Parts: sequence; structure tokens; C-alpha cells
Amino acid sequence: MAFWTKTTKTLLLCGVAAGVGVAGAKAQDYPQGGTLRAAISQMAPSPDPVVTTFGVNWMTATIACEGLFAIDESWTPQPMLADSFEYSDDGKTLTVTLRPDLKFHSGAPLTSADVVASLNRYRDSAGIGAALKNATASIEAVDDTTIRFNLNTPTAIVPGLIASAQAAIMSAKSLEGASATQATTGLDCTGPYQLTSYQPDRGAVLTRWDDYQAREEPSSAFTGKKHAYADEIDLMLMPEPSVRRDALLTGQIDIAYELPTDFYDALQADPGTEAVVVPNNQSLTAVFNTKQGPAADVNLRRAIYYALEMDPIMLASVGNPEFYTLDPSWIPDPNSFWYTKAGVPDGFGTPKSDLVKKYLDASDYNGEPIRWLVAAEQYQKHYLTAVVAQQQLADFGINVELVESPMANYIQSRANPEDMDAFSSFLPTYVDPTSIAYLNPSYPGFWTDPEKMELMQQIASTIDPEERKAIFEKIHALIYDQFPFIKYGTEANMYGIRSGVGNAPNVPSRGYDLYNVAPPQS
Repeated sequence: MAFWTKTTKTLLLCGVAAGVGVAGAKAQDYPQGGTLRAAISQMAPSPDPVVTTFGVNWMTATIACEGLFAIDESWTPQPMLADSFEYSDDGKTLTVTLRPDLKFHSGAPLTSADVVASLNRYRDSAGIGAALKNATASIEAVDDTTIRFNLNTPTAIVPGLIASAQAAIMSAKSLEGASATQATTGLDCTGPYQLTSYQPDRGAVLTRWDDYQAREEPSSAFTGKKHAYADEIDLMLMPEPSVRRDALLTGQIDIAYELPTDFYDALQADPGTEAVVVPNNQSLTAVFNTKQGPAADVNLRRAIYYALEMDPIMLASVGNPEFYTLDPSWIPDPNSFWYTKAGVPDGFGTPKSDLVKKYLDASDYNGEPIRWLVAAEQYQKHYLTAVVAQQQLADFGINVELVESPMANYIQSRANPEDMDAFSSFLPTYVDPTSIAYLNPSYPGFWTDPEKMELMQQIASTIDPEERKAIFEKIHALIYDQFPFIKYGTEANMYGIRSGVGNAPNVPSRGYDLYNVAPPQS
């Protein structure tokens, strides 16, 4: 019998139990035409998604680019540029065949050589790319339309690893001179929109690409048919949340992303706007430098965890208890197969003074400042969570020094273990535990505990979904023993739209699928 049966293959791809279906698109048909104007809080120096692990900066590439696989609304990887795929009988190779006659925005045909160039560059990047490198011995072009992944061990994780925005397929020619740390000069991709302007201090413009070849399956998040309703998508940089709100209320824009929940009433009261709440969106977190400095002391990290009261931290950040839950799972969407509370201590979110004293006494901490990075200007929640945590920790003699910086400096500083001891961050739901950025040893925080590394190797090379879930529960429990990072709670995402915007995303798996959002029609 072949190593991979059709049913087994489906379960391994999904990482979900049988009976969990693929969520179909709920959109009606909308006419094409018009401009969709979306205000965003930040932009990367380059639209290239490979050179940054900060997810918000992948938005432009999400609209313009595609990968071999993509994620649907149930967090399941589905073929996108891939036409078909097959595992060998021993599970050691994955062969992918491209959809025929696809081409890049430049007009060049898509071939397996472009895929190999793109994914080899991705393999050298931080975060999920490094996980792909660990899983694959090599990626090779068999012929113009066939790619072979030579796997280090039988594994189910590759489609999920290459379903993210960072695994976008670009033309090999456009990647000349680029690397995992050196950005491309543009995005020569295959998606429904072509990047026509990118100004990091202002915004980006993407124009519908008339030669795009959509899939025929029903639309579901980043998979299936992409409708490309708008003639043009304008991403407009507006760092201040109040500016985004006011621009929406006055009709200057159609979508205002990343709005504080205390804007909810104003948006609902205005007849021309609507607040969209996306539940179980992401975990609000702090990540510690486990490599060097005071936070490398596991007992200090334990003391910090037991000193924190999560409800005031979440309330200060989110502003309304209806928009967050004190949920300890590192998989924020309970609909995910990977959702678990394994290893969570009793009374999550409640300080335990006796344990704080116990672990402080066992640590080498002597009151030295803990340098805590926050990107306060572009991401206010970084600051709001950290300042409350700072106040709570001070009650126990734990000295936190907040370091506020612009986003570019924040990203640079957190990557250098000599420049920080902790930083504020967030974590969404991932398709597979091997894709969780925090678990990668090269991710800032640098968690290289031997037990964690061994468990990650096991989960990457295990076939059965239930066995993989049991391994992840061990990883989850280890997190709640060593606290390389701490979760405060799970927040909903809220953004605003103008009346008439069609098919606005309302589940976390859809993210920024703006090609499936219709602008208001005049």
C-alpha cells in the first residue's frame, strides 16, 4: 500500500480531525470597479515579505503574490499555484506540479526554476523559512512544471510551511541580487493585483492585473477564486489610530485597520460607517531574551509570570472586556485543531506572591533593569501592555526599563540579543505548530532549550495527527514551565468600514484578503 493514502494525505495536510470542513466564501457577487482605499498603521521599507518576520508588513505581498499553497478559512493549506501534489511511497519526497500557462506580472512564464529560486531564498530567512530548511534536504526542478521537495524525514508539514506570505513565488529574474536579508526592487508575482507604487512613508497602490488566472474553487480566505473586485487598491499610511478613524468617518477612506475598541460606539453611531469585530484574532504577549541578560534566568521569567495580573493588562490595551478573553492557549482561535491548554497553571492571570518570592529567591536577579522594547508610536498596544506590566512587576522589586522606538528600530533591536531583554509582541493562529515563529530558535528571544528542540524535531517528523497533537501539548506545557514568552490574553481585532464595502473579513483566517473585498459603488 502506498505510504500516503488520499484520506491520510488530507488529514496530514489539514492537521485537523475528520469532519472539519473547509469554510466556503460567504460573499455574494459584487460588480467590478472602483477604488478600495484602506488605511494602515505602518509600512516596511520594502514590500518584499521575505526580509521581515513582522506580519503586518506582508500585506502588500498578500495582495500581489501567491505561493504553491495557501490557507483557507479553516486554517487548512490548499493548492494555489500548485495544480497537484504527491508524496512518494516512503514519504521522503513531495512532488508538486504547477498549474499550466501561468505567468508573472512582467509577462514571463512561471516555471519550476522560479519556484526553486523563491523557496531557496525563503529557506534562508528567519522564522518559518528556517523551519522549511530544517524539513527539506533540497528543493529541485524536475522539469519546467515539476518541483521535487527532498525531505529529511517523512513529514506532513511542508504544505503548511509554504502557505504563508513569506513563501511567495517571484520570478527568478526579479530575485537577482536579492537574498533573505537583501530585499528585491519590486514584486514580480502572479497575483490578481500588480504593485504600481510603493512609498514607505506614504503608502502603496495596487492595480488589478487583467491577465490574472483565478482558480475555479469557491473562495475561502487566501484560497480558491480571487475576485479582484476593485480596479485599484490604495494602501494609505496613517500611523495614528484617531487619524484612521476620522478619515473613515469623513469618507476619505473605505477601510480603517487596527482601531482601538473604544472607537466602536462612534463607528456604530455614524450612519456611514460600521465596526467589524473579528474574534479570537491574536494573543498579546511579551517575549524574553533567553540567550543572555537577566531574562535568560528561567527563575526570573517564572517570577515575572506569577507577578502579573492579566486582566488589567488586557483592559488597558483593549479598552473593553467584551473584546478580549483571558485565554491562555498559544493557539488563539479555538476552532483550530491545535488549540490546547496543556500545562497551564491553575488560576491563569492571577498573581501568586508566594511563587514570585520562591522564584526570585532561586534566581540570580539583583534588581538590574530589564530593557523592554516597545514600538509605541506604530503599535500602541505594545506600550499599553508593557506599562501596566512594568507597574505590576515594580511591586515585587522587578525593574523594567521601557525602551520606546520607531518600528524599524524596534525590529532591528529585538534581533540583537545584546540590545534587549524583552519585547512586546503578538501572535496569531498558525496553520501548524512548526510554523509558530516564537518556537523557531532564530526568532528574537532565541529559545534553544534542548527539550523544546527535541520535541520540535519529533512533531516535524511525526505522521499521525493525534500523535502530533500530543507532542504539541508537551511543547505547550514546556512553555508554561520555562516562560520564554508570556501571554496576557486573546484579543479580538476591530476595524472600520464605510457603508457599501462588500465581503469585509470577519474571521481571523482571512486576514487582509483585500482582493475579495468590494469597494462601495457610487
